[in-house]
Amino acid sequence: MTDYGIYYREEIKNDSDWARTPNFDVFLSAFNHSERVLTVYEQVKATRKLWLIHAEYGIQMADLPQEPRFETEALDESTYCKELLTFLEEHAGFDPAVTSLCIDITGVVRPHLLFLTRLLHLKGVKRFYAIYAEPIQYTRKEKTVFSSGAIHEVRPIHGFGGSRETETSSDYLIIGMGYDDRMMAEVAEDRAKAEKHQLFGLPSLQADMYQQSVIRSRKAADEMGDPEFSVNNRSFAPANDPFGTADVLAETVSKRRANGIVTNLYLSPLGTKAQALGFALYFIHDCLDSRSATILYPFSHSYEAETSSGLARAWLYTVEF
Repeated sequence: MTDYGIYYREEIKNDSDWARTPNFDVFLSAFNHSERVLTVYEQVKATRKLWLIHAEYGIQMADLPQEPRFETEALDESTYCKELLTFLEEHAGFDPAVTSLCIDITGVVRPHLLFLTRLLHLKGVKRFYAIYAEPIQYTRKEKTVFSSGAIHEVRPIHGFGGSRETETSSDYLIIGMGYDDRMMAEVAEDRAKAEKHQLFGLPSLQADMYQQSVIRSRKAADEMGDPEFSVNNRSFAPANDPFGTADVLAETVSKRRANGIVTNLYLSPLGTKAQALGFALYFIHDCLDSRSATILYPFSHSYEAETSSGLARAWLYTVEF
């Protein structure tokens, strides 16, 4: 089992902290209207900066940034990310062996974030940097909505799909719990017969956000098969720490397997983007040899472009393969 405690994370709270961060060769950030995303873009030092445009945010052409940007008609996460890497190689001189790459994951749509991480791993990138910016608050507190429109399918994220075992009597589903009870319910219903485990972000980004997440998650209690909110069906990982999240996932799966066989392992990252990165790292480091492990995601047609206010602090992670 991988030791995730060795990975480096750095807290960024003020201008002097930003001044000490490295100067990167290439910096990527997904554009939306959140203050925390716009502030990080201005603070980061990089030779080349590139906005990533997600059509799912529905941002009007007139509102798109004037700075260099990457956009494509491809919505599929694998096609989008492959076209992005080709663009970087052709226009930014991206070389997996030497380019210092930093990605602000705050605004990146989760399936794209996971596949891009997997693609960098497949390309032989040994190290990249990731930034996650914490909000001061979500604008509508526990009523905040992150996805909009219909959820059109629940499927494996490309690059994270195992070959499902025909025996399903001991399937196990771990859901990273967030605010979107609709998405949680869809994933739980899709794997209706699986034993379900809820991974909450605690410590949360702000003191009241754990309780807000619990309030929203209780709306999916029936689909979770957990109306009594059993302590046996939940665990906790820091909402701002991908490495801590990966470590808790490894520990949770290990404990479950010690109690009996797991026929198919399903993971679904619906918490913070930092935790979603942790799901990707756990899969890459500890699940690639297990053909029955899969990361599932409930795909929505659109996502809200602005859900938070302010920038509380940011984190710089050194991701190594």
